[in-house]
This record gives sequence, structure tokens and C-alpha cells, in this order.
Amino acid sequence: MRVLYGLAGEGMGHAMRSRLFIEHLEAQGHQVLVATSGKPSRVLSDAGFPTLVIAGLTLTYRRGGVAQTRSLYRFLRDAPSMASVNLDAYLGPIRDFDPDICISDFDGFAYAVGRWLDRPVLCIDHQHVLDRCVHPRSVQSISTRLAALLVRAKMPGCSHYLVSSFYQPPLRPHLAGTTTLVGPIVRPQVLGLKPYQGDHVLVYQTASGDKGLLRALATMPEQVFRVYGHAKVDAPSNIVFCPFSPTTFLEDLAGAKAVICNGGYTTMSEALVLGKSVLSVPLRKHGEQQLNAAYLEAMGLGMHRKRLKGDVLRTFVDKAVPQIPVVPGNDLATRTLDHHLVA
Repeated sequence: MRVLYGLAGEGMGHAMRSRLFIEHLEAQGHQVLVATSGKPSRVLSDAGFPTLVIAGLTLTYRRGGVAQTRSLYRFLRDAPSMASVNLDAYLGPIRDFDPDICISDFDGFAYAVGRWLDRPVLCIDHQHVLDRCVHPRSVQSISTRLAALLVRAKMPGCSHYLVSSFYQPPLRPHLAGTTTLVGPIVRPQVLGLKPYQGDHVLVYQTASGDKGLLRALATMPEQVFRVYGHAKVDAPSNIVFCPFSPTTFLEDLAGAKAVICNGGYTTMSEALVLGKSVLSVPLRKHGEQQLNAAYLEAMGLGMHRKRLKGDVLRTFVDKAVPQIPVVPGNDLATRTLDHHLVA
């Protein structure tokens, strides 16, 4: 089959998950054309996958969190014209490729092409756990409810939704027939790691994260923190800034005593699959990250806080112990994908 595979350009989690599926599809003999924006477009094209570099929407961040009103305004303002620009730019290549099915990892372009050509659209992502599952009030917030509404509005009416999540809330009854919920979808490189309890704490901090992070880490001079994602600045010797490398990051993850991150699903899932305790400090007003963090604590897999402070950090690090690893969902996910391609 000819498969148009679109993925969101916001963050690298979509690219890591999508690469696994794209490689699986090609191994099964399917012809895949990728469509994405931002850094994922460079990563996937450099890996040798035929890639259309499209214009994509991104969230707007302010003061360590999501600027919800501005992000919504930009989405409403730019989405129609962006869809038109993308279709105009790639009308010829899409018609020539003539996909049999479109797969979207939270990408509006592949979804729009599927609708335009009257092709089935298979959605593979984590975001739809927000709106296709029933969540207790204890893990919800205004931001998570708003995010659920936006997710629901972005890609309605797909032929099937394959949703990856380390938490497994019940599906909304009327959506169960069109939804498959699986465990975390993680890279084969992660599955090949042999985790152990080392001496360092791995910290993954996005540029828009908690501004008090370094101050908190400095309160534990006896503990080594290996920090990824943060610009190198003057800091105590126990804070080691690491340039990002997939190899060294995974080595540090495998040997970490514990993990501190925002609320991003991919890093959190990889840590949990390796049995690590996680302290999550989700970005403010980021509904998906807040839901991930709330479930993390509710399941006894770690802690979550709005801000990282010295007393919280010490409590977490001192009590961090290996967890029972979360079971990945790779096998069920690829079987579900194969079933819908045959169907």
C-alpha cells in the first residue's frame, strides 16, 4: 500500500514514535511518504525517508508555560491559510503518490489529505488519551479540559485511533469501537537497554521549563545531576550540562538513579519502561503534560510538582528506588496497524 504518514513538528516525541512505525511499514513492503515540519523533518529526511517539508503549527510559550490564549489565537488565525498553502505546494506530489491510506501522528496535513481524497485516516498518537478516555476529577485541571477540547476538534472522524499511554484509563463507551489503547511506544534502542541504579540523576529540561531548576539542583551539592536540554551556564560542579546525543542520553537514562523532567510523554515513558522513579514538573497551562504528571503520581510511579524547590528535590532523590517497569505497547501497536492496513 501507499501510505502518507504525517506527524506534528512540535517536539521530538512524534518523530521518535513515527520512525518506529515508518520502518515497520517499509519492512512490510509498503511505500511511505512522510510529511512534517520543524526539526522532525530534518531528522526523518536525514534518515533517508522521502519527506515533504510542510508548514506546521507550534505552541507559544511564555514564562515557563504555554500561552494558551495566544496559542489558540494563532491556531485559529493560521490553520486555514497554512492548510491551503501546504495543499497548494504539494498538490502535484500528493496526486502523483495517490495514497491508499493516510496516517497522522497529530498532524493536520495528512488528516486533511485523507479527507480531501476520501481515504481512510488512521490516527496514531498520545494526545487522544485526553478526549477518548474517561478521567477522574482528581487528575484533571482547567488546562487538561481545554486541551481535550482542542484535541477533539483537531482530528474528528478518523477511521481508527491508536492511542499510546503509560496510564490506561477506561475508554469512553461510545468510542471504544474506534479506539485501541496501548502501552508506551518506545524506541528499539530503549528496549535494548539494561537499566541499573547509578549515582547520577538525569534531568531533561526544555527551554521553556522551570526557571528555578538550577537553584533547586544547587541545594544538593553532594548529588550529581546530568542535565540535558538546558543551555550551559555557570553552575556548581555537581550540575553537569550535557550536549544532546541520542547515545549518551540513553546511556545516562539507563544508569540514572532517578529522572527529573517536564511532563513530556516520550521522556517520561522511556524512563518508566526502564523502571526509573520520575519527578515531573509539567509546563504551566500545558494540559497534556499536566495530565501525564497527575497520573504519574496517582499510580505511585513518582512525584509531580508545579515548581521544583530544594525540599521537594531532596525528598524525591532520597526516596527514589527502582520501580516495576511499565510494559511497552510496541507489539500490540504494530499488530493493530497491520490489521487496519489489511482491512
